[in-house]
Amino acid sequence: MHIVADENMPALDDFERLGRVTRVDGRSLTRADLRDADILLVRSVTPVTEALLADTPVRFVGSATIGTDHVDLDALDRLGIAFACAPGCNARAVAEYVLQALLMASQHHGRPLRGSTVGVIGLGNVGGLVAAWLRALDVKVLGCDPPLARAGRVTSVSLDEALAADAVTLHVPLIKGGDEATRHLLDKTRLRALNHEQTLINTCRGPVVDNQALSRRLARGDGPLTFLDVWEGEPLLNPALLEQVFNGSPHVAGYSVEGKRLGSAMLYEAWCRWMGEPAPAAPAVAERRTLALDVEDESQLLALLRYAHRLPEDDQRLRRSLRESDPGAAFDRLRKQYPPRHELHHWRHQGKVAPSLRALVSLLFESNASGSARPVPALHRPAGSSPR
Repeated sequence: MHIVADENMPALDDFERLGRVTRVDGRSLTRADLRDADILLVRSVTPVTEALLADTPVRFVGSATIGTDHVDLDALDRLGIAFACAPGCNARAVAEYVLQALLMASQHHGRPLRGSTVGVIGLGNVGGLVAAWLRALDVKVLGCDPPLARAGRVTSVSLDEALAADAVTLHVPLIKGGDEATRHLLDKTRLRALNHEQTLINTCRGPVVDNQALSRRLARGDGPLTFLDVWEGEPLLNPALLEQVFNGSPHVAGYSVEGKRLGSAMLYEAWCRWMGEPAPAAPAVAERRTLALDVEDESQLLALLRYAHRLPEDDQRLRRSLRESDPGAAFDRLRKQYPPRHELHHWRHQGKVAPSLRALVSLLFESNASGSARPVPALHRPAGSSPR
C-alpha cells in the first residue's frame, strides 16, 4: 500500500506498517504525486479537490485538522472516496493559547480576567473547552452558536450580545455561503462596534474576520486589542495588519506535540473503522514529570501557561519573517520548523494554588484533551466507497 502524507504530520508509525509512506509538501501537492497512492493524508494547507483526485487510485483521504473548508466533500462523494478528519485533536492546545491571550489582555487593560465577560463564538470542541475553563475561573461566558442551539446541545446568545463582551474569541468553521455562512462574520459593521476596551482573538480561520476592514478599524487607534493566529490569504498576510495587532502568530495555536500526534492517531482509527478492523488501543500514558510552580494569582497563572508556550515569541518570529525576501515561504517555514510545544497535561503539577484557581488548574492538568472522553474521528463513507 502507498500512503502520501504531508511532510509536517508526525507519528505515522501505524500507517507505515500498512506500506510505504511518501512525504510531500502539502501546499505544492499535485495529482502526479498520487498516481499510485491508496491513501492521502493532509493538513489544512492542501486544497482537496476533484481536479487533484480524479483518475488517481486514492480511496481514502484523511485530514489531521478540525476544519474541512479545504476539502471538496461533494467531489469525494462523486469519486467514491472515503474521508476522515480529526475534530478535537488540538482543542486543548488552542484553548491554552486563548487563555494565555485573555490573561495578557487583562494585564494590558489593568483588570482581572476573573469576573469579566467573554463572548465565545462557536461552542464546538475548541469553543466548548474554552468556555468550560473560563467558567471554572468565574468568568461570565456569553456563548454564541445558533446551529448547536437549534440542535438542543447548547444555550446561545445572539452574535451582537457576544460581541458586547469584554473579550471575544472566535471558534467557528469557515463556511463560505448559505444561511450558516461565517466568511466575514465580523465584517466592517460588526468590527465598527468593537472598542479599545475590548479584546478580539481569532484562532479559527482567517476569513472569518474581514482583514481589510479590521486593518481600517485598528488604524483609527480605538479598535479592540487584537490577537490573530489566522489570516486571510495565508501564507501571505497583510503586513500593515500585523503591525496593528497586539500579538500575531503563523497559524500555530493548535501546534502542540500532543495535538499533532492525536490528529494522526485519529486518522488511523478512522481508517481501521472504514476497513472494518478493530480500532487500535489508546497508547499508554507516559509517566509525567513534575512542574513545581505556585499559582496564587492571575500573574502566576499566566506564568504557568508560559512555561509551556510563550505567545510573544510566536509574535516576534512572525514579525521577523516579514523582512525576508519571500514572506510566504517564511510563513510556511515557521510552521514547519515550529519548536516542540507540549500541552500542560504533559506535566504533573505541584505547588500552591489559590482556592479561586483550583478548579481551573485541575482542568489544565487533566491527562486528556477535553476533560472527558478521547476525541472521536469523523468518518464519511460515500456511496460506492470500498476499502477493498
